[in-house]
Amino acid sequence: MIIAIDGPAGSGKSTVAKLLAQELNIEYIDSGAIYRTFTLYGMQSFEGNCAGHEDQIAEAVANNPDLISITYENHSQIMWLNRKQVSKELRVLKLTKQVKFIADSPRCRELVNAKIRKISQSYSVVIDGRDIGTIVFPNTPYKFYLDAKPLVRAKRRAIDLNIPQEGEEFEELLKSINQRDRYDMDREIAPLKIADDAVHVDTSDLSIEQVMAVILGHFERIKQSDKVF
Repeated sequence: MIIAIDGPAGSGKSTVAKLLAQELNIEYIDSGAIYRTFTLYGMQSFEGNCAGHEDQIAEAVANNPDLISITYENHSQIMWLNRKQVSKELRVLKLTKQVKFIADSPRCRELVNAKIRKISQSYSVVIDGRDIGTIVFPNTPYKFYLDAKPLVRAKRRAIDLNIPQEGEEFEELLKSINQRDRYDMDREIAPLKIADDAVHVDTSDLSIEQVMAVILGHFERIKQSDKVF
């Protein structure tokens, strides 16, 4: 079973995906951590800079399937690079600034997608992203698209970043979210789209508990429908 949750930044998709995995006692695939591990390898190999080396990074991963691996322990995803656990090394700012080069590389994206699809062959999974229901798992009947008004998403991100929800800093955050939306929707590689058969959920005025109730209700309906065999 594969549950795909897509949506823009700040829509709540990662939070909901993790809670849904817990509720259903299945695995949560953190695709961002996989991209970040590719990025970490690139930074280690090319003096801290992945830009311009994307094809070399992809070639190294393709030629050495064990270079980057993923395991699960007590429903926690563990990332390995050169047989070393690196999950705790993936959230630093300098790495975050480099991830876009990997995410925008067609070869790297296909390798990441291949790893995601391989995991789904061994486990039932929930995975969130921007092209999960359209590109990675277009045939799964369990597709959801979470969205929210840009102002709401900016306020959520401000809380995460511990910054005021008004003023110049907040306005810059809101501006960056609107820019990110345009970029994600217009980019040539894996643009953000709503799958034709996805359940669209506007989370603007819903609590996490309410969103979960909506998702679980639709999940049970789809599970019992003729779509699932």
